[in-house]
Amino acid sequence: MANEPELVVRKAVPTDAQAVLKLLKILKTESTTFEDTSDEVDPATESEQIKLIGKSKQQLLLLAVLDGEVVGLVTVLPTKAKTIGEIGVAVLKKYWQRGIGRELMLSGLDWAALSSTYSTITLTVQLRNQRAVRLYQDIGFQTTQTLPVTISTGEVVEAHEMQLSVK
Repeated sequence: MANEPELVVRKAVPTDAQAVLKLLKILKTESTTFEDTSDEVDPATESEQIKLIGKSKQQLLLLAVLDGEVVGLVTVLPTKAKTIGEIGVAVLKKYWQRGIGRELMLSGLDWAALSSTYSTITLTVQLRNQRAVRLYQDIGFQTTQTLPVTISTGEVVEAHEMQLSVK
């Protein structure tokens, strides 16, 4: 029996800039669920952003690394409300349904509970992404509202805004 490659979830470091930009470029072609401005960012700028995020109590960037390849990420970013952070998870399509998204989400929530200034974490998920909706419900997120959102293709779709208390 071959050994399964080990999944490592870790904080991004400045030297990950090129890999993060590459990941974002691929994710943008596979998904309409998140905004990406990586085309406008060069590796040096991304490296600086990662460095600043690493020192923050209000921002997080964790990477999922499998056999040395960055295959997913989770971010926690500030919202207008000081006590609420927004979490986002993305995994390369060829690695879906392997528990990587769940692991990233739980790692991001652990950080929010233990190291951030947030008491609540929020997210927005398209209703047509039922696997993600079920994952977030299983973790304990509650739907606060259903609303139309415009995705990267310009299409308007229904989405749940969900939240979870972490403190």
